[in-house]
Amino acid sequence: MKKLLIIVPLLLIVAAGGLYFYANRETENQLDRYIERAIASGAYNDIQYESAEFGMDGTINISNLSITDATDFNYTIDNVEIANMDFLNTFPRTISVTASGFGLPQGAPELDGVFAPELEELLGNISSTQVLPIEMRYNHEYQPTDNDLFTSTMNIGLPDSFNFSFSSTTRNIPYEMLNQISDQAEAQAAFSNALFSAEIPEVSLSISDFGLLDAYIQGQADEQGRNAQVIRDELMQMTQSLFLFAPTDLQNMAIDLGNELSTFLEGNRTFNLAVRPDFSGSVQQLQTPIMTAFFNNDYAQIVDLLNVEFFTE
Repeated sequence: MKKLLIIVPLLLIVAAGGLYFYANRETENQLDRYIERAIASGAYNDIQYESAEFGMDGTINISNLSITDATDFNYTIDNVEIANMDFLNTFPRTISVTASGFGLPQGAPELDGVFAPELEELLGNISSTQVLPIEMRYNHEYQPTDNDLFTSTMNIGLPDSFNFSFSSTTRNIPYEMLNQISDQAEAQAAFSNALFSAEIPEVSLSISDFGLLDAYIQGQADEQGRNAQVIRDELMQMTQSLFLFAPTDLQNMAIDLGNELSTFLEGNRTFNLAVRPDFSGSVQQLQTPIMTAFFNNDYAQIVDLLNVEFFTE
């Protein structure tokens, strides 16, 4: 009996160890298959990682991920954690991803005037050996039996600086079917066709300031030899003057938007924007009234159809 009491726990430990080893091996095999499909799609030239481990709680931890996209731009991610992963379907019906520690081995890309000169200079100063403590979170839920209901949320944040959040809900876009198309051009054409019957009942975004504005304004003040509050006041006056550039029927909304953005520029605030269109966001039903309003220069009608809302808190 004593031997049995000793042997049984040992067998359980050995079995658990074997199961853990098998799970890790299958995790790497599954990850390799996803990578092969991603490269075959033409969106990436190369994807490599140092290790992938399957946690006892069902999470997958990937370390030192290196990604080269189709333009040969390379970036690295120190840690990626995948949780709530649906392994039964090639397009996961549930997934949560957290990534942290982003690096640019080749340095920041050429922006060619895409952003303000000050921001381009800031990005250009990022060292090729520097790891940015940016954290990204993404999750989605997909229900193909419920009119292809798809909800997703993405957050990107930098500690003591900012957080950006984007969420959306769509229906009637068959992601599972689209995911099976290997040819990128064919997949894009199929996605474009699917959009005609799609519904987009809600899209929202928010940006929270935790010190980014203060750092930017103070940097401008130091560079120009001016008072930081004076620069902040000038930026606030600029946003409050946005209505001057808006069509007549949108000036009231532009005034409200300018005031909200001006409040955001006070610092340590969150600006929220949401779009909840009429007709549950049906692209087909919205197309005609929006185009009619556009050709009639009735821009306020377009805003009403889209039910645009914004506020700062």
